[in-house]
Amino acid sequence: IENQAAADVLLFQLATENANADCQRAIDPIRNWAKTITDLLKAYQNVGSEQHKAEMLAAALAHQMVVARAAVKCFSCGQEGHIKKDCPKNRNQGKTGAATQLCPGCNKGYHWRNQYRSKFDKQGNPILGNKKRGARPGAPKTQNRVNQPVMY
Repeated sequence: IENQAAADVLLFQLATENANADCQRAIDPIRNWAKTITDLLKAYQNVGSEQHKAEMLAAALAHQMVVARAAVKCFSCGQEGHIKKDCPKNRNQGKTGAATQLCPGCNKGYHWRNQYRSKFDKQGNPILGNKKRGARPGAPKTQNRVNQPVMY
């Protein structure tokens, strides 16, 4: 092409339309304001670098996480998009307020099991267990040994 302006326009059009997928993604943000081939070359220079590959991988993984999060189904209400722990219907049902049932440990009052201090239940029987004090289940036990005579 003898006309330099027409050759520049044709070269610019070929550079944008025939670019591979990575280059297409690199020039998408500047497609509207890039007017010369040098603008495109500046956008293409990072394609194929380790930084560019890392950015592309991060974008793909972020998209997968959003898709995976949307496919999760709540076991409490049955809706998709959240799990039971984050269910909006169960937000006000925490153990912060008063209990709605009798305590399963002492059957005396409306409190949580970890809040009662009584040593006896409703019938007067002792409540077994040492709560948070004393030996743990896996603690070693001492054994009483009878001193045996030592023979010399």
